Amino acid sequence: MIRDLKFVDIHAVTSFLLDCHTRTIYAQNGSANIDVAETKRLIGAGIGRHGHKGPGGCWLQVAENEGRIDGLMYATLHRVYSIYDKLYATDLFWITNAYARPTDALHLMKNMLAWAKSSPLVIEVQTGVTAIVNGDYVRTGHMLKRLGMQEYGAIHRLDLGERPCPVLSEESPKSSPLLRVELPN
Repeated sequence: MIRDLKFVDIHAVTSFLLDCHTRTIYAQNGSANIDVAETKRLIGAGIGRHGHKGPGGCWLQVAENEGRIDGLMYATLHRVYSIYDKLYATDLFWITNAYARPTDALHLMKNMLAWAKSSPLVIEVQTGVTAIVNGDYVRTGHMLKRLGMQEYGAIHRLDLGERPCPVLSEESPKSSPLLRVELPN
């Protein structure tokens, strides 16, 4: 069953995210752990803005099966490139576990899209596709395409955990001088 997340769910959703953490690159390389207090604060704040349709609005739903949280959609609204007068919707968390029903991820996304479309300020939805959604990013990408989404970029990642950033390392060539552009008054 897909339903809105409630304050009483905060502990169960935090446990769900802790369980799902093992599938992340951060758990695999040991670079980061979930901050439980921050997780609970973030979820509580999002519940307080659930369904809002302006900047900072949130959409939080869970997939619950047999009394267990098996999926989560936590989406937010932001200004396009932080400066435009229109908004876009994006997911902070869109994740299911091995116990989720095959359609749970799809229904979580469909509901988020319906919420985003209901706001006259929202002009697009952006979401990344990684293996954390359901373990298969290719299948997830196909699902998003069936919902009308299009690929328009890629996610690139630079792990700074144990390796120096090539741009900031001593061996890297010095960067170009800053361009100076005069802005009109």
